[in-house]
Amino acid sequence: MAAWVYLYFPDMYLHSILSGNDVPTVVVTADSQRVLQVSNLAQQQGIQVDMPLSNALFLSPELCCHTLDPEYAMQLLQQRALWAYRYSAQVFTDPPHGVWLEAGSMLRLFGGLTAFVETIQKSCQVHAWPLQLGMGQTPLAARWMALADVNVMTLDHEPQKEALNKLPLSELHLEDKQLLALQRLGLRTLGELLALPLAEVGRRICPALMKQLRDLHGSQVPPASLFKPALTFSDRALFNHDVEHHNGLLFPLTRLLNSLCGFLHHHQLSVRWLALRLLHREPPETRWLFEFASHEHRYDELLQLCRYQLEKQSLRAPVTELQLSVTQFTPREHAQIRCLDTQARKQGSGTLINRLQAKLSTQQISVLRGTGDARPEYAWQAIAADQSSSDAHWNRADRAGDWPLWLLPMPQPWHPPKNIVKGPLRISGGWWDTSHIRRDYYQVLHDAQLIWVFRDDQKQWFLHGYFS
Repeated sequence: MAAWVYLYFPDMYLHSILSGNDVPTVVVTADSQRVLQVSNLAQQQGIQVDMPLSNALFLSPELCCHTLDPEYAMQLLQQRALWAYRYSAQVFTDPPHGVWLEAGSMLRLFGGLTAFVETIQKSCQVHAWPLQLGMGQTPLAARWMALADVNVMTLDHEPQKEALNKLPLSELHLEDKQLLALQRLGLRTLGELLALPLAEVGRRICPALMKQLRDLHGSQVPPASLFKPALTFSDRALFNHDVEHHNGLLFPLTRLLNSLCGFLHHHQLSVRWLALRLLHREPPETRWLFEFASHEHRYDELLQLCRYQLEKQSLRAPVTELQLSVTQFTPREHAQIRCLDTQARKQGSGTLINRLQAKLSTQQISVLRGTGDARPEYAWQAIAADQSSSDAHWNRADRAGDWPLWLLPMPQPWHPPKNIVKGPLRISGGWWDTSHIRRDYYQVLHDAQLIWVFRDDQKQWFLHGYFS
């Protein structure tokens, strides 16, 4: 079944700006300085779309103005398309505020059209994105239903036809000259326009409008290019007021991290570092690189790590814009982890090391890695936390219970033990260098403390470690 869903995000640029509800805000064009988007508070003060900026400032002297950045507006639309890609395999962007989703092939996966639409709407509510959604059997029908904010939860022919005929032409975002010509003919609704012969529409009004009406019932492909997501992430937050302390960056960073984690979940990836770019009113800009000892993808953990990292930073000047970008990713490991599996312990240790490194620094954190040497003195080596990886040789699990956690720097002479709990454990090695050993190790209970002693090939006893 042919089914298309169109997502229209009104005032998307305005809602991307972090501002309080107590500040009237507008977005203006860069060339003509006319109002393009208006916040609710600014509307209450009489400011309207297409009003000159000078008139708007006269009505509201405390008005906060943002100049439209076309590059950023396109980036916002690409981010919406990337978010929509989790709901459909075919996504088409419709600049500046719309996205098409092919829904026919996805209905069985989501359990029907209603469930598909409700899933999208709930996700938009979580992100606090205003949304007008429309659906139809053709892309243009879905687009016009969304622009008029008419949500008909069925794709049956008769209800769709009835809803389309009632659409007001003024809500369809037609070109000004097309809308003016239709008004001169006394046409107010789409049904009145469809009653005219297509050839007459092309001759008396506009050939482009005639093609649109033909596509309303015939074309199955949107007039746009298929969206192909790039394996990079970039997002930014604009501020109404300059941020003068690093704590003020945490709230906008939570939104950016939430968007990043959605990207990571969709692609099943993890990250090892985050690049933050801070823009000030006067150059130069500030760049921070938050590195982690192990890969991470969980939102709560990334937020905690960034909070630790921000505590160590200081701002050289107030910040007007915050950007977050990631260009290198690692596929997420998938494995069934048992309760006592080493993989679970390794994940827990990676989280701990990440937090320690965020609180301290890379140079202050080291981890132990097995070397494969049979001799206890040489069985481990300390490496920097940022050099450890998920494939490190964590082979202590094979020796759990036999080797203690605390080894003495040098074995100390000891008397023959009396309360032997476990042993002997023969360890022999080092024949390839000058430190050849051959020992029998025992676990011994001494003054309610479990210790680790050995007897060498000269029958002498030594203390080598303590069990926890």
